[in-house]
Amino acid sequence: MRKLSSIVVFVLFWTSAGRLPALPAQSDTSEPLAIIAVEAGNYTRIDTPVSVSLEGIPDANTSLIGLREIKGSERMIVASQVESNAGGPKLWWILDGTTPAGSKRIYELVASAPPRVGEVTAIKDDKVLLIQKGDQKVLQYNHAIVPAPQGKSSLYDRSGFIHPLWSPEGSVLTDIHPPDHIHHLGIWMPWTHTQFEGKPVDFWNLGDGTGTVRATSYLSETSGPVYGGFAAEHEHVALKTSQGEKVVLKEVWDARVYNVGGNDKGYWLFDFKSTQRCVADSPLYQIEYRYGGFGFRGSRQWKGENASYLTSEGKTRVDGHATRARWCDTAGAIEGKWAGVTHFSHPQNFRHPEPMRIWPEFEKQVFFNWAPSQAGDWVMQPGEDHVFRYRLYVHEGKVNVDDVERIWHDYAEPPQVFCRVCSAHQKSNFPPKNATVLFDGTDFSHWVHQDGKDIQWEIAGDAMKSVPKTGSIMTRQDYRDFKLHIEFKVPEMPADVKGQGRGNSGVYLQRRYEVQILDSYGLPAMNNGCGSLYRVRAPDKNACKKPGQWQSFDIIFHAAQFKGQGENARKDKNARITVWHNGVLIHDDVEIPNKTGAGQPEGPEPGPILLQEHGNEVMFRNIWIVPLNEK
Repeated sequence: MRKLSSIVVFVLFWTSAGRLPALPAQSDTSEPLAIIAVEAGNYTRIDTPVSVSLEGIPDANTSLIGLREIKGSERMIVASQVESNAGGPKLWWILDGTTPAGSKRIYELVASAPPRVGEVTAIKDDKVLLIQKGDQKVLQYNHAIVPAPQGKSSLYDRSGFIHPLWSPEGSVLTDIHPPDHIHHLGIWMPWTHTQFEGKPVDFWNLGDGTGTVRATSYLSETSGPVYGGFAAEHEHVALKTSQGEKVVLKEVWDARVYNVGGNDKGYWLFDFKSTQRCVADSPLYQIEYRYGGFGFRGSRQWKGENASYLTSEGKTRVDGHATRARWCDTAGAIEGKWAGVTHFSHPQNFRHPEPMRIWPEFEKQVFFNWAPSQAGDWVMQPGEDHVFRYRLYVHEGKVNVDDVERIWHDYAEPPQVFCRVCSAHQKSNFPPKNATVLFDGTDFSHWVHQDGKDIQWEIAGDAMKSVPKTGSIMTRQDYRDFKLHIEFKVPEMPADVKGQGRGNSGVYLQRRYEVQILDSYGLPAMNNGCGSLYRVRAPDKNACKKPGQWQSFDIIFHAAQFKGQGENARKDKNARITVWHNGVLIHDDVEIPNKTGAGQPEGPEPGPILLQEHGNEVMFRNIWIVPLNEK
């Protein structure tokens, strides 16, 4: 099956030989296969379904893949579900709770079975497929023929449609075979004013006997903790060609109900996709007409004052017909209680924003139709796929436009995507069990300005960027003996910029001892070059990469030891340091006799980690620390 939703995420790959940070007691301790970051973008997200491709992830066994959210040093198990399709496997989960605009959430992919609780289930018998969330019915797909009402022509016998659609509180929101339009069938998708091989064919108005639609087979049925659904194949059949019956279109429905909302929250959310291909030798001509395509017939109680329409453009029953919109809400009262369905058309759809068929008459019941043929003739050529995507928001009560607009942005303007694959030396870059993640790409919660001012550095993608003339930043917490991992990237400077002007920054340990950051690519190792203990010791090797590439320091630091307290304190042992630069050992347990450069004076007190702002836009990411006195 093709892609159902356009929600996308960031994928950052790591493989790890290390252990994981502390997990809740109910979590497993599988090593991570990948890091996944989801960015909210310009809009606040609430319980948003998201997915990521599993293609290219090493050791990814799709039958045993789990997900955990990284929150500081904690790891929280997240319900997830693998979708297998022709485009490669994808992992789905819910971006649960509220994710504010501009924020980012980080996950890790692990080889571990995800929890299977609160599933959405698809239950099929010889007539219908029922989708439930827990024990609550959501919708029913009718794969067996439903006969016409007694006394009506068998031409109205039909399969391959959805009815009932239930509200979260159990009201039936759809209708079939209403007396005014016997051929209306809950949720269905035939075309009406068409021409095939020189003759008119109507797949919608079944009474004229020129066309019909039949469910032919199931392609899949899915139950899971993230969604439940089905994929089924239909045939659109011309009944009166020169050669008798002829299949004109093959259609695949892909429908899924997400594990969000419910009776307690008052809504369902499900996606519907129809992929149609002309399989005949001749094209199917779609003639300009007021309706045809995705149709919805509401409850018989929805009419008059008990019914309403509202489009994204503010149109109603009075003036909505033949206008175009991103979404349209259809609603009404059943036994005095309001409920409704908001229909979203995806921006990739043909002729989006699509024209709509809305019944304007006050006393009529509710009918809604996305009708691209209103905008003029078009043709379905043999062998071409036509894909129509819709999202339905089934809600209790009258529509809340703010909620609908938020769901529209989830569907039509999803988060952005970043992706990077780490090199071999980064296999141990993932935080071990007792690490504190000082920066995970989301915020500066572990950092303060060196002078107590507001931090004016910026977050760019999954990294932080120093902003010239804004000052250095340092950790809120002080540290004594520790292991520190930090990744950095220096900018590519003009050729006439020399020496200390080329991407200058530094990592100050306890705010006393600087491990220099600089563009020293291709130069001899120097005591003021990248990786040096500034002006004290040159690195054993110059392990620099080119500017513009990500680099890493892995540092083991043991603080100087003092005897006595306060003014009487006297240093007994020098600080000692071991540094790997891009996986190359450049300082092997060497002593640091005193503070370096602009560092603070030595003393017995622990101190913060300081990242220096020195006039250049240097980037930092993936920063974590492990105090060595912790077991």
